[in-house]
Amino acid sequence: MSDLDAFEPWLHDLMSRVSPGRRLSLSRRVGQILRRINALRVAANLEPDGSAMKARKPKKERKGKRSRGRSRAASGKMFRRIELARNMRVRAATDHVELGFKPNVAKTAEVHHFGLEDAVDKRVPNSIRTRYPARRLLGFGPGDSDLLLVEVLTWLESK
Repeated sequence: MSDLDAFEPWLHDLMSRVSPGRRLSLSRRVGQILRRINALRVAANLEPDGSAMKARKPKKERKGKRSRGRSRAASGKMFRRIELARNMRVRAATDHVELGFKPNVAKTAEVHHFGLEDAVDKRVPNSIRTRYPARRLLGFGPGDSDLLLVEVLTWLESK
């Protein structure tokens, strides 16, 4: 039983007295906080539980070829653009919040989140296919629910 279980009936009763417009406003705020928390985790290559994501496979070096520019392994980041706010979509309603990815990023996110098989280079027809390890991109971490509860209570006090 989490600390929030005791607050849920009380919070539900309190929120039922709030107008639908204000509930929608709160839902948007909660969605923005979830987007920020998950974006920071993805940028740091961390799973929602705080553990490190599985590292990518090392790139094979070809003999006699010089590397052009900075290699991807040098940066250590796997999802350099997926965590941007413009790529993460928040859908808020009066009774729930959804956090997902925009359609042009959703396929890549799905493959990595669930550990599916996909083409290595989608621009090349009949490209090599590989199974990617599951790297959870979105989810709740250990302190996320407490942070959200504090935000909801702060929001209710200010209104």
